[in-house]
Amino acid sequence: MKRLTFALTALLTLTFLLPMQATAHQRHQRHQGGVERLFPSPRHVMALRDELNLSQDQQTRIRALVEEQRSAHQAQRQTLQQARASLREQVQSGANAATIRGAFDQVLELENELKRQRLELGLSLRQVLTPEQRTQLAEKAAERRQKVQKRRELRRQRTAPAAN
Repeated sequence: MKRLTFALTALLTLTFLLPMQATAHQRHQRHQGGVERLFPSPRHVMALRDELNLSQDQQTRIRALVEEQRSAHQAQRQTLQQARASLREQVQSGANAATIRGAFDQVLELENELKRQRLELGLSLRQVLTPEQRTQLAEKAAERRQKVQKRRELRRQRTAPAAN
């Protein structure tokens, strides 16, 4: 009876912690500049098109890259959601450890594939820009990171408990 209680407690703990762990990890990656932050997004580049003096040809090429990537990325994201749901289901149903590990490995593999797709998009996007535009974009990105960092610091100061 004690083993069953322990097993159920462990299973419920894993069921609730697994999604939270992934979410916390994703937030940490966003704030720490994970792989996703190596290159600016195409949306950010297009928002700066006037400041970067993007030609019509460059804009067209960027849009084409985004469209080409969008369908592959969307299908991959959907597959990843299904794999995560399958993993949760296996954990909740009490599947054996090997099955759960296999499902977990599949989720990791799909997440890595999405990151690779983002990297490839960034590399392709970089090839569309001139060296001067890349420098300007890097400067703008640094300015943006500094602003975000300042906002984060101010938010921490406001929410930090007052020292007595």
